[in-house]
Amino acid sequence: MHPSWFDKGARLVVAIVIMVPMAPALAPNEDVRINCFLLGSVLRGICPLPEYFSEDPLFTYESDPQQAGLTLIERKRLDRLYFPRTKQVLITKFDMYFVFDPRLEHFTSRQFMDLYEASVEEGMPSLWAFGPSYGDICLTILNDVLPISDYDGYYHKPWRVVFRTDLEPVFTPFIKLGMEKVPGEAYGWMQPCQGAVTWADMKPFDFPWMVSWRPGPNGGLSWVCADEFNMVWWALTLETRGTNPYAIDLMTNLVLYSLGRPLVSDIQLRHNARTRLSTFRAEELGILSMLEFADKFGANTLSLSKRITDLESDVKDALNRYFEQDYTGSINLVEAVSVALTEIGNDAVRLKDQALFWVYVSEWLTVTAASTFGGVMVWTLMVRRRMYRAVKVTRIRPGY
Repeated sequence: MHPSWFDKGARLVVAIVIMVPMAPALAPNEDVRINCFLLGSVLRGICPLPEYFSEDPLFTYESDPQQAGLTLIERKRLDRLYFPRTKQVLITKFDMYFVFDPRLEHFTSRQFMDLYEASVEEGMPSLWAFGPSYGDICLTILNDVLPISDYDGYYHKPWRVVFRTDLEPVFTPFIKLGMEKVPGEAYGWMQPCQGAVTWADMKPFDFPWMVSWRPGPNGGLSWVCADEFNMVWWALTLETRGTNPYAIDLMTNLVLYSLGRPLVSDIQLRHNARTRLSTFRAEELGILSMLEFADKFGANTLSLSKRITDLESDVKDALNRYFEQDYTGSINLVEAVSVALTEIGNDAVRLKDQALFWVYVSEWLTVTAASTFGGVMVWTLMVRRRMYRAVKVTRIRPGY
């Protein structure tokens, strides 16, 4: 086999071996991670959950996007692809399900019953946020899962959340972080059922913002949020990205409490640890992309790829510490690994520049040769006119 082909093959194999484990490297302990099922208008930009669960390595998620505007054929096709085929699949594969303004008129009785039994009999928690779809949901068996008896909206008036301090500390740690000062600009009104717990209110209206209950003795916690995931309060728009930076941590505490896990011990420290992990992941993906680009131009990326692989164990350790809420240990590990990753990044840039140097040289030579040849031809043909000859005069002579 020709050596060049062997080198290329070896680089390809190593790249595949490296990139495959590095993708899930930020999720080493699958037993600790929380797998969520999203149903309804769960699209990025209008629902915060896909963004939150993508950013936080504690979560994984799958979605069945049943939003408005789809045809019946499209809805059934999405269900065949994404909705759990049986209740057993639903309760074993997912820890919690989330429903946001769904269009479920096409659901079969079995699908409604699977969600109902998962909530009431199997103890699976759920979070609901409505819009116009409430009128359809309340007519189904899923109405018995909800901790509200009525819902109406959507009103456009400013409001803010005030958390009730006499309850368990699911949301109260966010008071000192200024979350009660975050503005909202639209809301819905809901009527809690008797026995439901109201966790927070919207001021100045004194309307409930978040309520929950357990639908039955073996039921999982069922939550309803009144603001329909307001884009301003949940910081979904470009203009409000920084207004509520801890919303993802609030959602995390809600999920942890629903699953009976320990609540976040230090919100600010967790926020910092997650930011460091996200930054590291972005830098790592950038370097891997650069190495893949340089490899296409014949650069030998084996040594740098191996150095990235050597960091994998430390990254997994940092994530396990993050899952265990040892945020200080996670930050220290990520900082140490980030220094090594920065050095690899600098070496990757130099390797890329070296690989592209001869590309630039060949392009320069090609352009220069073409320009020189074109100039010589123009000078010869148009200026000196050496290829031109005088036209002889011909006369017409009779043919007889």
